[in-house]
This record gives sequence, C-alpha cells and structure tokens, in this order.
Amino acid sequence: MARLETERGIMTPADRLLLLFMVAAALVMLVLPLGGKGRGGSVVVEGAGGFRETMSLMEDAELVVPGPKGETIVVVEAGWVRIDSSPCRYHICMGMGRICASGRSIVCVPNQVVVTVEGGGRATIDAVTR
Repeated sequence: MARLETERGIMTPADRLLLLFMVAAALVMLVLPLGGKGRGGSVVVEGAGGFRETMSLMEDAELVVPGPKGETIVVVEAGWVRIDSSPCRYHICMGMGRICASGRSIVCVPNQVVVTVEGGGRATIDAVTR
C-alpha cells in the first residue's frame, strides 16, 4: 500500500481515520438540516389592524396583506413562503428570502406584517430573554 507523503512526513493510520471521520461529518451536515426544526405545515400571516390569515404550506397561494404603507404580497410556492413585494423603503423583508422551517419568521416592520411558519416539526426553544 502506498504511503501518502505530507510536508512533515508520512500520514499515519490515525491521520487517515481522522480525515475519513471529518469528510463523513461534512457530508452528513450537507445532507441533514441543522437546528432540529422540521418543515412547517402552515403559515400564519399577521398585519396591521388585526389582520390574520392562516394558509397551508402545501398549497401554492398568493395573499395581499394591507398595511399602513400599502399592500404587501406574500407568496407560498412549493412548500416555501416569501414576501414577493412590499411598499417599505429598503425591502429588507424581501431580502430575507424564503422560509419553510417551523418557527421561522419574515417581518416587514414599516408595513407591520409578520409571516410565521408553524406546525409540522418539533417545537424547540430558539432563545429566552428577560
């Protein structure tokens, strides 16, 4: 069996085992989602003036949410939800991208719109503040 030369010398069997373990761990992290949160089952959209709508993540839909600055458009596609357009100035909510994991949210502060994915996964605590 040929020995693999390194700068400092020969790679030992322990080095090979460590390298194999690191490659396997990297592949597992690429395949499995991190954080232990599963895909959500529904989307709750809340807006100004008590607006509240619940939609399934499994059905494609488009929802127009009224707010103080105008209308925000929320789109559900292929199990993901995103804010497609919003009248806010900097469009940070649109830049947040799409989400599907239970407990994740997209928030448009200027237009007072909150999109939250619920259900479908284990309930986990992300953070606790006092």
